[in-house]
Amino acid sequence: MDAAAATLIVVQIGVFTAGEGDPAGIVALALAADEAGFDVFAVGEHHNPPYCSSSPATLLAHIAARTSLRLSTATTLITTNDPVRLAAEYGTLALLAPCRTDLVLGRGTTARVFGWFGKEIEYGLPLTIENYAAFRALSPGADVWHACTRSPEIADLAAEHGDGLFVFAGQAGHVRRYREQAARPRLGVLAEHLDEGLAHEPDRLLVKVGSPADVRELGSAVCSALPHRRSSHGSATPAPS
Repeated sequence: MDAAAATLIVVQIGVFTAGEGDPAGIVALALAADEAGFDVFAVGEHHNPPYCSSSPATLLAHIAARTSLRLSTATTLITTNDPVRLAAEYGTLALLAPCRTDLVLGRGTTARVFGWFGKEIEYGLPLTIENYAAFRALSPGADVWHACTRSPEIADLAAEHGDGLFVFAGQAGHVRRYREQAARPRLGVLAEHLDEGLAHEPDRLLVKVGSPADVRELGSAVCSALPHRRSSHGSATPAPS
């Protein structure tokens, strides 16, 4: 096996949904991902239509009981959530699914949602830093990534605390900054398509899906693009039937 193939094996491949569709539909995506041999399933946190993922911890707890997937958020709003409550909810999830859970923390971009929680979007960055410090004090062992789209301070925060950094495939401007600072950088990429995500050489790649059929199609594409990859299930990734 050549060096390139060896590198590809360690990439975690998974799927994510922003939270469109009802909760049962989100669970169906996770079940399809588990059956297809993916490593990770992630769901976003949204509080406005057309999304139905206002309680991702509840969704992920249900999915944890029905799959062997690693479970993540994409993303959890560190600005509008009470960090104490986040620590309680995701600490409980980590106990139910040990070594299978992590958090991608993000600021959020919808002013209306900030208002619903009594916050102002103009203070998104200081709220991120303040609430992260409170969360980390309560959950020192939590596996955390930071979603970074526009603020270099978030890349600095992730590097300083040894956390991972998540970017969108088309908004990866602060990746070099993060990699230069972090002692052990971990890059995650959210992508619409497999190829655009792999181009960033991520440690974890999550591709957006909207249906179980999308999951199966992506599984076939992964098998073709990364024939030597092994899933977290410990065997070569099966081609979907």
